Amino acid sequence: MKIGSKIALFYTVITVGAIALIVLVFYLFTLRYINKVYDSYLSEKAYLTAQKYWEKDEVDESRYREIQQKYDELLPQAYEILLNADSVTAVADTLAKYLDRHQQARLFKNEPVTFVYGRLRGAALYYPDNEGNFVVLVMASNHYGQDIQKHILMLAFLLLAVSCGLVFLIGKVYANRILLPLQHLLKDLKRIRVNNLNVRLETFGNKDEWDELIRALNEMLDHLDTAFQAEKAFISNASHELNNPLTAIQGECEICLLKRRPAEEYEEALRRIADESRRISMLIKHLLFLSRHDEDILCRGAETVELAVLLQDLCRQYERVRFDVTGIGAGSELRADSHLLRVAFRNIIDNACKYSQEDVEVRMVRMEDGVKVEVLDHGVGIPEDDIRYIFNSFYRAGNVREYHGQGIGLSLSMRILKVCGGRISIDSCQGQYTKVTVVFKASTKTK
Repeated sequence: MKIGSKIALFYTVITVGAIALIVLVFYLFTLRYINKVYDSYLSEKAYLTAQKYWEKDEVDESRYREIQQKYDELLPQAYEILLNADSVTAVADTLAKYLDRHQQARLFKNEPVTFVYGRLRGAALYYPDNEGNFVVLVMASNHYGQDIQKHILMLAFLLLAVSCGLVFLIGKVYANRILLPLQHLLKDLKRIRVNNLNVRLETFGNKDEWDELIRALNEMLDHLDTAFQAEKAFISNASHELNNPLTAIQGECEICLLKRRPAEEYEEALRRIADESRRISMLIKHLLFLSRHDEDILCRGAETVELAVLLQDLCRQYERVRFDVTGIGAGSELRADSHLLRVAFRNIIDNACKYSQEDVEVRMVRMEDGVKVEVLDHGVGIPEDDIRYIFNSFYRAGNVREYHGQGIGLSLSMRILKVCGGRISIDSCQGQYTKVTVVFKASTKTK
């Protein structure tokens, strides 16, 4: 069942259920009112019956004619039973047939009593007179009331049937109108394929939930398109980078197999093959790391790392790196993976040393809300047009093609620092300098 039909059906069930409840309450109150009015007529008939039989000698002729006239006009089809209350046994047996003990007790307290006997409704009246004490029972079938009840019941069923059809029809039309944007949305979504992820959905301009949904879908398509393009570029570049050393290894092997050579040439060929193999191994390790999710990376054991000590130990491994930690003192602790941090900063420092012949400066500066690390070199720099792509995997600036590298180091460092709670940025001027800045906010530091 489609959503529109479900909404219409649910709306119909709720609405018709409410109408049915209202009609039922109305019917019950009407039935009660009809029976109450008819019982009052029966009570009045019982009183007129008592006056007709036992008040003739106590009222004048005109008054009696009035009583007779009312008696004849009111419920002429009523069935009457007259009992002499002084005959206790006969009265008790007859009353037990129509009234229960509670009703009989009320009757002899001069309270009018109404009762139901089969399909008849009745009224009982205790009437003391100078000729004796009497009990009057009047019973009749409320044909008019029953007809009214039947008509009300038929009208109620007719109303429910019409309401059910009408409400379902209105609900169906209204639901289809509400879901019309969804139909257009589904139609547009079916047109989107892998080769046209750049297609975006148009909003309806109603500023409602549909427009919010479309904006959310467009944002998701942006992310998917970006991820898909990045994946395509990643696979293409990775294939290219892996192909180069494999081609070199294959070439070395083929050259060595062409003819017998001296041992020195074989050793040199094996050395080149070993270098290319290490290059492939390192590339594969980097690729595997980049393919992992942040959650998987965070599963490594985090520990308290003294950033100043880690950087100082790392800088000692380079001859041209100068580390300045003046004024930082204690308090540079971070909660992170020390091995990952070491890999990230080593890649940054390696790049600085590779592209600069001068000394490389590593400075650590305390900020109000954290710690900042700056790596500054005075080398070839990065062209302005290349800076925004420099963190993409396998991307290399146009002015460093002659330098050996794979274009993975910075993207790997950015990934690691992001997971460890840091933020990396680059400021560079081609031919003058490159400064890499890493900031750790106070929320990353241990307490």
